[in-house]
This record gives sequence, C-alpha cells and structure tokens, in this order.
Amino acid sequence: MNSDKANPSEPPRLRGGYTFNSAGTFLIALITALCVLTACNGPTRHPAEGGPVPENKPAPEKPKEPEKPKEPEKPKWTKRVVITTGVHGNEPSGYLVQEQLKELGFCVFGPCNPWGIKHNKRELEDGRDLNRFFQDDTIPQVKAVHDFLKANPPDLLLDLHEDPTKPTGPYLIQNGPKDKLAEEIIAALTEYEWAKEPAWGPVKGKDGIIKPTATVLAWQKYANVFSLGAYAYFTFNVTTITVEVPGDWPEDKRKQYQLKVCQKARDIFEARQKK
Repeated sequence: MNSDKANPSEPPRLRGGYTFNSAGTFLIALITALCVLTACNGPTRHPAEGGPVPENKPAPEKPKEPEKPKEPEKPKWTKRVVITTGVHGNEPSGYLVQEQLKELGFCVFGPCNPWGIKHNKRELEDGRDLNRFFQDDTIPQVKAVHDFLKANPPDLLLDLHEDPTKPTGPYLIQNGPKDKLAEEIIAALTEYEWAKEPAWGPVKGKDGIIKPTATVLAWQKYANVFSLGAYAYFTFNVTTITVEVPGDWPEDKRKQYQLKVCQKARDIFEARQKK
C-alpha cells in the first residue's frame, strides 16, 4: 500500500507538515503579533512631549464683550439762543469760552472784531468803535454779523462784553423793556453781587439791570446808531441782552460768569416755552 495516500481519518496536511488546524492557529497568532507590533510603533498623533494628555472637551465659549454704556441724550432745544463775542477786542472772556458754548448747543458767532481780539484793542483797525455801527453793513465786520444772523435768526440774543471801568459788579443791558428775563437771571444767580447802579452812557440802571425805555430805543432808532444788541432787537423783534462783567475780575472768574449767565438765560427761556 502506498504510504503517500491520504488517511481519511487525519486532517489535511499543509506544506511543512502542519495540519489545517495548526495552520489556522498559526495564522491567528501571526495576525495578533502584527497588531501588537503596529500598536508598539505608536499612534499616528502624539501629545506634545512632556505635555498633558489632551482630553475630549468641548471648545470653551468666547467671553461676551461688555456692553458699552449709552451716552446720555443731548437736550433738544426748541429755541435758538444766539451768542456773539469779541465785539470789543480788549474784552475777551466771551470769545475765550465760545467753543465751550458751541459744545453746549448754543449758536455762536465770534469774534466779531478779529483784529481787536488779536491786538487787544477795543476798536477796529481804523479806530472806529464797532458797537456803534451795526446799522452800516458796508463795514465788513458788520456785514459778517448781519449775514450770520440772517442765516440763524435768533429767538434770543446774548452779546458778551466786559466793563473795563471797574464797576461794582456785573450787570445786564436788556433791549426789550417788557421782558422780565434779566430780572429772572439775576434772581437765579445769587452767587454774584450785582452792580447796584450800573450805567450805560446816560441810561441808568438798578440792581444789576439796565433797560432802555421805549423812548430811548425810539431815539436810538431815529439817530441810526446801533449797538449789536439794538440791531438784533429792531431787526428780529426779539429780546437781546448785553452781558457785562467787570474787566478787573480774574480771567477764570470772568469766563465762568459768561458761561453761567448764558446757560441760565437759556434754561429760563426754554422753561417759558413749556408753560
């Protein structure tokens, strides 16, 4: 009997003498070994050397930016208060606060006499007093004021001045005899000792107020000699106030006075519109 003939009772043999069962076992062992070797070679991604092992955590939320505080709304003025400065160049306190007045919402023109402000002179370069010629628009400085007022017609006009004659206190010259605005301003600004007997030429006043009468205003119109305040009063039919402060007060005190009078005048004037 040929010894190479397969015995049906034995499992089939593979090359090398391995039986099928042992070959299967061998393949399983080989695959397992390959897996182990692959694992030993390391993962495809490594944590940073010496660093912590990353954890699977959700990305942190971006912090919300704090909300910006809302700016307070600027008051809405119903009336146009026009302020003029620097009519006399040696009276600079109104001119020195005009940028602040603009920021406060006033309609401002100045300086009316740029040459005078630059050279600290009361008059124009030609020697004339500008505040006696506002009826004459052939003068360039006068025309500039006229044009500004026509473009910005005032409901109230304040012309800021200083009195270099050393009065006993500040005072107000009001064109508009029936209006009580000057009295209300003075009553509100109790921190000032107002001039007891102020004077503007032949026109006398009392307790910080000079009010040219209707007769004086008619004469002024007939004579055709206008200050800025008189021109605005006759042209626009509005109350005008020439704000005077002692010229020998310290500069900061003069500037603060001009600011306070302007703001108080507007507050009172606006409050009237709400009644």
